[in-house]
Amino acid sequence: MKKERLKLWAACAFAVVLAACEKPLIDGENDGNVTLHFTPTTKDVAQTRGSVNIGDYFEKLNVQLFDQDGEKVFDKVKTQTTSTANFGELNCELAEGTYTVVAVGHSSIKSATIKSPSMVQFTASDGEKLTDTFCHCGKVTIHEDGGYFNLEMSRVCAMLRFRFTDTEVPGSFTQVRFDYSGGSANFNPTTSDGTTKSTQSELRQKAGEYQMFTFPYMAAEGKLKVTVMAMNADGVQLRKRTFTDIPVTRNRITTYTGHLFDDSMGEIRQTTFGISVNTDWDGEDIYEF
Repeated sequence: MKKERLKLWAACAFAVVLAACEKPLIDGENDGNVTLHFTPTTKDVAQTRGSVNIGDYFEKLNVQLFDQDGEKVFDKVKTQTTSTANFGELNCELAEGTYTVVAVGHSSIKSATIKSPSMVQFTASDGEKLTDTFCHCGKVTIHEDGGYFNLEMSRVCAMLRFRFTDTEVPGSFTQVRFDYSGGSANFNPTTSDGTTKSTQSELRQKAGEYQMFTFPYMAAEGKLKVTVMAMNADGVQLRKRTFTDIPVTRNRITTYTGHLFDDSMGEIRQTTFGISVNTDWDGEDIYEF
């Protein structure tokens, strides 16, 4: 009887060890067999560890892995912030096999929801807004002894920037609301395209410049319709202007500059600038209104 009990305990212990080996684990003490290092892509500079400070581009990193059956490896998305030690490096214990890694870098308050390698969603309520966003989506193959993987992240959003050049404005003018449609608040990591047509709203305090971000819908470029409302502290509208067919392009800045309260500036004019480093924007299109 005693021998039978020992055999039973041994079988149970072996089953526990086997299950642990089959299921990927995360260990915050950096003693896993795999390290995933994330860095923004550059065109001109060879990437090495620590060559780019990712905190200069985004403040939060969300990571999820998917196994060969498409199942999530982690119960919850792994999140790091700029206050996390070794921000941009994720150490984990993974069994041998091929995994799809989806990593999203951004500065939104809430974490990105990574549903699959083809769907990332951002919360668009409670005053949340899209920020400059980078992504990596690709496969890694883990062998018995693990390894170190340097994974590059590319910008997946477009920036729309307004600069108002009024020399005289109402004294009660304190805030601006932007309502814009034609872009997306969600994107496909595999293609980098926006996946749903969204209407985004942002309320900003009075400033000289305003930046907004979106994912062009189903393409690398698209067009937005933007309504701009200048308001006082009580939300009473002082001025309203609507701009249609504003072109936006992934990894490119579109700037509209002109008078908010005086629309006598004439026709819109465009200027294009090219930039060669991919961690910077590809360029900027400036329109005067």
